This record gives sequence, structure tokens and C-alpha cells, in this order.
Amino acid sequence: MEHYTTEACASHLQGMVRIPTVSHPDCADMDFDRFRELHAYLEKTYPLVHSTLKKEVLGRGALLYHWQGTGESGKEPLLLMAHQDVVPEGDVSAWKYPPYAGEIAEGKLWGRGTTDSKCNIMAHMEALEYLIGTGFVPDYDLYLAYGYNEEVMGGPEPAAKLIADTLQARGIRIGMVIDECGGPSDGKHSGLDCPVCEIIVSEKGYADYEFIATNKGGHSCMPDTTGALTLIAQTILALEANWMPTRAIPAVKNYLQAVAPHMADESAKLLEDIDGNWAALQDVIAGNRNLSALFRSTTAITMASGSAQANILPEKATLTVNCRFLEGDTVESMLEYYRSIVPEGVEVRLIKGNNLCHTSPMDACYHLLEDVTHEMYPGMLCVPGYLLGGTDSRYYTVVSDHVYRYGSFYGNDEYGPAHSVNEAIPLSVLTGGPTFFEKLLLRYGR
Repeated sequence: MEHYTTEACASHLQGMVRIPTVSHPDCADMDFDRFRELHAYLEKTYPLVHSTLKKEVLGRGALLYHWQGTGESGKEPLLLMAHQDVVPEGDVSAWKYPPYAGEIAEGKLWGRGTTDSKCNIMAHMEALEYLIGTGFVPDYDLYLAYGYNEEVMGGPEPAAKLIADTLQARGIRIGMVIDECGGPSDGKHSGLDCPVCEIIVSEKGYADYEFIATNKGGHSCMPDTTGALTLIAQTILALEANWMPTRAIPAVKNYLQAVAPHMADESAKLLEDIDGNWAALQDVIAGNRNLSALFRSTTAITMASGSAQANILPEKATLTVNCRFLEGDTVESMLEYYRSIVPEGVEVRLIKGNNLCHTSPMDACYHLLEDVTHEMYPGMLCVPGYLLGGTDSRYYTVVSDHVYRYGSFYGNDEYGPAHSVNEAIPLSVLTGGPTFFEKLLLRYGR
């Protein structure tokens, strides 16, 4: 829409990117002055939003906005999500442009948070600032929810959970939640021959586990074959030899069977009838990392530790794994599974985790997202997506049955990768975000 300009969207997102709101697993190690700086910047940049919506700061810096509508539609509230925090910048020398400068070059806006996910805050705020200026008042209640530690899966005090629990304690049911990920794209990242919009209806559960082995330790000149690190090495071999079995849950089948007719891969025909071709698919799954992750609960070995010095046998050695599990598995069932396969003497404990057994329905809310998509991109293929990663939206299933992940910016290969050096967003897609949310806000109460 013409009232959104690339220049304004870029300038406002620049200001957010220049504030390094980096999260950390331990909140005590975070600089919350930076988050307060971001809050002040939002107030200055979007004055109509902040004079119209009620803003609360929950916990150390979570933002919850509420716009009380007329209620005439009878619809339950709409909640739009994003997160304020970003991952660390990594090797600064590897960036083409400084990670917090918000540089505009080569047709892109560069910097940490440009795509994950300060662009979404910008999209919400731009749409609301414009609509308020036109005199629009929703006939439903609207909430905005911005946590501060999504990038560390919430740590010991998840900000998104705090917001969701606050809403639940107040007896508020949300009609629809929209978070990051998915959305319209050219389809190339999914291996498709046409543009596609993934309306993500579910995501995997998440858990981190620690495996602990102990031994008397001692001097490295007298090693034995039952040392703590030896047990950890045997644990790694046991985990790699005992992957979880493949299975097809409904959400994954719905997604793959919807995109299969548009895939160039030779396995596409098999995926059009997953149940009927299950045996033949096993070799395909074994050779494809993406399909393997879609069809099984996964274990990723990510961290290990032993002694602090080369000539000391460790008295304690540890291994940390990250597990992403399908519906039907749980934090508790995976813990018992790991205990059943590791060597004797290895302790397994849960560090943190979250069960997720909720798949949002493909009903009126889903079809509303389809309708808005088709208004912006006529004829685009819309499919119910499934997310291998995790988002803060998992916490909101306690207050809503309709939790979707829908990125409002058109995806293509011009982006710089999130979570890596040279994160960047193309200038050409910037106005699409607020345009989507404007259309959604106008249509939700109908």
C-alpha cells in the first residue's frame, strides 16, 4: 500500500537494529538498559500506538500492549507476537558491514535483528500507526506481545511464558496468535517450482539433556578404560546408534502431501501418498536430513566437557544434547529413552524442555490467513507448514487454540542468514510486512 514507504520502514528498522538487545541464558548477564532503550525508541517512533494502546512491562523487560476495541464483532482478541532479543553478533570481522550499524547497502538493510525478529515489531507498529491515524478502531481487542529471551529458548525465566501466564491468570482467551516463521516466499527454499505460503500450524517440542559420568580421576600417566570421558564417548556412540524410529504424524503428512506435487525431487511422487509408500520412503528419508527431521524425534550432540588440563584424568565428564521431538513423544518419555540406551554408570538429567502436542486447526482462522495471502499474492499456493525449530508461540497454547507462525515478509534468496554473520533483509520486501498486518487487522473482526 502506498502509505508505507521503503524509506520509512528501513529508517525505523535501522533504529531498532542499532540497539544491541542481545539475550543470554542467564538473565543476570543481560544488559536490560539496552531493552529499555529500545522501549523508549518505540515510544518516540510510534507515538500514536503508545498514546492509544495500554503498555505494560512485565518481568525484566517483556512488553504487553492492549488495545481495547468496541467488542461489536464478538470475536476473541487477536495477539501479534515478536521478540526483542537477538543472538550475539559472532565474529565481527566476518561481517561485511558492522552488525549494529543498520547499514543500507547493496539493496539491503544489514545488521543483527533485521530478520529475526525486529522486522516483525516494525511491521506491527507501522500498520498500527497508520490505522490509528485513519481513525480505525477495532471491533475486537488487540494484544502485542514481545518477549526478551526467545533466542535462548527462554532460559530459566521465559519472558513469553510470563506474558502467556499473565493473560491466563486474567481469564483472557485469545482468538488467534500470529508469530514469526513461515509466510509467503518464492518456494525455492522448499525445493518447489512455484511460490508458496507456509502457514505453520505446529512445531516440534524442545528439550536439552545432560549426560554425566564420574570417575576417581587422577594423573594422565596412569589411564584406565573406564574413565569418565570414555563413558561419555560410549554414550555418544550409543546415541548415534539408536536414533528414534521414523513415523508420520498428521501435521507432517498434511504439509508434505500439499507440497509434493510442486517438488522437483524424484521422491515427490512417493510423498503424495505417504502411508501407501511408507516402506519405499525409508531409503529416501535416510538420505535426506530435512525429511529425516520431519519423520522422527531428533537428538543433536552439541556440547561436551572433561578436565580443564591435558594431563588430568577428569573426575567428571559431561555431554549435552538438544532434542526436538514429534507429537507423541514428551520431555519425560525422551528422558526415559535416553536412560535405557546409555552405558551403565551414566546419569541423565533434563536441563530444560517444553512439551508441544498442539496442532492448530485449519478452520476459519487459517482460512483468513489464506484469504489475506491471496489478496496480496493472487493464486499463491498455501500449505499448512510444520516447524522443525522452535518459537515463543509454544507458550501461548494455554490461552489460544489457534496459534500460527506466519512471517509477513516475502522470502527469497536475497536475505542474509539469521543467526549468522551478514544477517540482512532486502529493501524490496520491507513494505510487505505492514501491508499484511494492516489487511489482517481490518479483516479479523468481520
